[in-house]
Amino acid sequence: MSPYRLVVEAITDQLTLTTILTSGGELAASGRVGLVGGVAIYDRIRVQDAHQRRGLGRALMAALGDAANRAGATRWLLVATPEGRALYETLGWTVHAPYTSAFIPPA
Repeated sequence: MSPYRLVVEAITDQLTLTTILTSGGELAASGRVGLVGGVAIYDRIRVQDAHQRRGLGRALMAALGDAANRAGATRWLLVATPEGRALYETLGWTVHAPYTSAFIPPA
C-alpha cells in the first residue's frame, strides 16, 4: 500500500484541483490547472519540503496533465521557480520566456 493518496477534484469544467495526501491525511503536494481558450494554465504547483524527491511532483503533473487533456487543452503554460524548473524540464517542458515577479510593499 502506498503511503500517499492522489485526489483529483474537478471544481468546474475548466478548473481541476489535485492534491496528494499522506496516509495520515497530511498535505504532501498540491496544484491546479485551469483551461482558458484551449490553454492549460498550471498554477500553485507545490510539493512540501518533507515529501520532495519521492516522485510526487511527477505524479501531480501527470494528473493535472490528464485533467487538462480531458478538458480539451491544445497548449500548456506554467511559470516555474528555479527549483521547479528542473522537474519540469525532465518532463519535457522548455523555457519560452524568462519571468520575474515584483512586489511593492505597502506604504
